[in-house]
Amino acid sequence: MPEYIYVLGMDGRPQMPTTRRRHVQKLLNIGKARIAEHVPFTIQLLYKNDPVLQSVMLAEDPGRTNIGLAVLSLEGDLLLSAVTETRNKEIAKLMLDRRKNRRASRNGERKARQRLAKKFGTVIKAGMLMRKLPKYAADKFVTCNLIRNTESRFCNRKRPEGWLNPTVNHLVETHIHLIHKMQKYLPVTDIAFEVNRFAFLLLEDPSVSGVDFQNGPLKGYDNLKDAVYDLQDGKCLMCGHEIEHYHHIVPRAKDGSNTLGNIAGLCKCCHDKVHKDAEFKKKLKDCKKGLDQKYGALSALNQAIPFICKRLEEEFGKEHIFYCTGRDTARVRNSLGYQKTKESQLHEVDAWCIGLLAVGKAPESLPDFSQTHRIRQFRRRDRSLIQAQVERTYKMNGKTVAKNRKKRMDQRTDSLEEWYQKQVRSVGKKEAERKRSQLTVVKSYRRYNELGRIMAGAILIYQGKRYVLQNRITNGQYYHVFGSEKNIPAKKCMIEKHNEGLVFLSKNMAAISPG
Repeated sequence: MPEYIYVLGMDGRPQMPTTRRRHVQKLLNIGKARIAEHVPFTIQLLYKNDPVLQSVMLAEDPGRTNIGLAVLSLEGDLLLSAVTETRNKEIAKLMLDRRKNRRASRNGERKARQRLAKKFGTVIKAGMLMRKLPKYAADKFVTCNLIRNTESRFCNRKRPEGWLNPTVNHLVETHIHLIHKMQKYLPVTDIAFEVNRFAFLLLEDPSVSGVDFQNGPLKGYDNLKDAVYDLQDGKCLMCGHEIEHYHHIVPRAKDGSNTLGNIAGLCKCCHDKVHKDAEFKKKLKDCKKGLDQKYGALSALNQAIPFICKRLEEEFGKEHIFYCTGRDTARVRNSLGYQKTKESQLHEVDAWCIGLLAVGKAPESLPDFSQTHRIRQFRRRDRSLIQAQVERTYKMNGKTVAKNRKKRMDQRTDSLEEWYQKQVRSVGKKEAERKRSQLTVVKSYRRYNELGRIMAGAILIYQGKRYVLQNRITNGQYYHVFGSEKNIPAKKCMIEKHNEGLVFLSKNMAAISPG
């Protein structure tokens, strides 16, 4: 593939790219053009011209984690190729964190109201429960129902038509935004898109056909426990004793599913051992096949593809959209001598093959995919005010003996309650109370974020080179960037562009520069 230079008109609209490097260099030297982007190298003309535009085909190999892109002319020439790494897998975790934070906030507010009411003696029983907090006048009361006086709202929210869950909606928007980004560099007129529908039963058992698709793994069972019991013949998966517990391999608290592949029947002894012994827990995972969300990526794609197609048809028109299947893509790819492996997925090659199917041209020669651009998706905004919550710590003679009054979820160290009970058992209650009174307390506090901070994905210029920010370290004094093991001092960097979500990760600056 020749090294194309992308051209923008005076109005900022894309024109056909060029390979005339000397001509571009001349335009930059005499001031008739400026460098608009270093990666991919793009210039903007500073004079009016009458461009001759051609039809340009953008081919996309859809995926959840990686998306392949190829832009072709109608003659079959490859103008640009790229592989995009999305952040779609983060969305489920972020939604889970948001839910946890909201629950904690609501619970904290309720507890605070209860403590205030108890402290000031403002809960009065007089036919109904009444509450008067200090800020109100002496003659005013607030009616409440057992302090927890909010009406249930989990069932009164309506979803609009065409609602998608956050993960799938993010995937749809990512594909559309990626196409819009390519339109900033090339005059895209047509879209080629690969459409697949994945049958998970067929992936598990290729012999499935006809009515077998209606017979899932739970057919004939009343519930999951009965299915697990029958699958293991009523015996513990690890030791063969009678099943007493049904254990989720991926806990529900960590977004594990309530499916047959994620539940194992265990006896009481093995169940206790799983929660205490990390090595035993790993053995259980190895014994239990078909872990949670085996086809999570394919499931998200199955839901997203119809909505992506709908958006594309609304924007470009049905006559400008070309669809093909994965089988068509594989047929063209194999005929050209490309072999997919687990290490090399060849997303950019697949996108190019999709484009060839759309334009109906056989390539005269194979392009050089070593110049394929790498695009990474970053989180554009993080409005969270709280960065971290430092735990309450209890120390004796400068040594930490406990954390938090009561044990939080996934806490491995002792809480104050656990430490105290251990002391009671070892030295007696009186001595344990004396020791507890000698503890020094480091109170819990919050670390806060700077709302105006530079986000990951920002483009930096340091010593004439272009870098993409990965994260900030040492309270923002240094930047950790992609493509460099050394940390860059923040004071010596120039911020060229803030995070735009989809960012090109190429390391090198362009060879052409204004004279």
